[in-house]
Amino acid sequence: MVRCQNCGHINESDATFCETCGTNLKTTFSKGYSRDSVKKEKGMSQSTKILIIVCVILVAGLGITAGALIQMNKVGTIPVTNSSPVSQSSNSTSSNVQYKSFSNSVISFQFPSSWDVLPNTANIMAIVGFPHYPSFSVYDESKYGYTSLSDYVSSSKSQMTSNGYTILSEQNKIVDGLPAYEIVYQGESDDGKMITQQMELVEKSPGSQYFALVGIDTVDHYDQVSSAFNQIIKSFKFIS
Repeated sequence: MVRCQNCGHINESDATFCETCGTNLKTTFSKGYSRDSVKKEKGMSQSTKILIIVCVILVAGLGITAGALIQMNKVGTIPVTNSSPVSQSSNSTSSNVQYKSFSNSVISFQFPSSWDVLPNTANIMAIVGFPHYPSFSVYDESKYGYTSLSDYVSSSKSQMTSNGYTILSEQNKIVDGLPAYEIVYQGESDDGKMITQQMELVEKSPGSQYFALVGIDTVDHYDQVSSAFNQIIKSFKFIS
């Protein structure tokens, strides 16, 4: 017996066409597939294909988007820096170095707060810094009888070069509104250290009063402390 898959009628086993609806029983439908079921299966297959394509497109789109975001993040990233202002005390003249004041009856100046006021000798008006290096000293050299600033400069060069020092640089300067001359020497000190000596020769009163402002440090450290020397010189004042 053969069931017609179109109308459900039971036909003889050797029947070629359905006795009720005339459907050809020898076609592929006789194997258990009706026209509707075939169409339905074909429809489901097409839907599956579409679904797969949509999924592939979505995954690819997500991948492209993620890649773009990563690239934008790499390109657009800006290092974050601390923009908060550095606090300064009332006597600070630098954003990273604090200064304190030295004053006696003759001179005044500012020097790094980490330095100390050191014991001085009769020839030194003031000395600040550390027991060895760096240090900054002020000398009153009026007693040597210089007749002019150029005489003072010439005498300094002669004495220093005779002691083995080399002149690295020299230039005219102004210290506390007064004419001065800066000479930077390099050589070996009495304790065997190679040092750099920054010397400001100041003429307070022509032919009468002459002062030396001298910053000293080891050669390998001078570049780091020269700004402190310059700040001291910039703040230097004669009180009387």
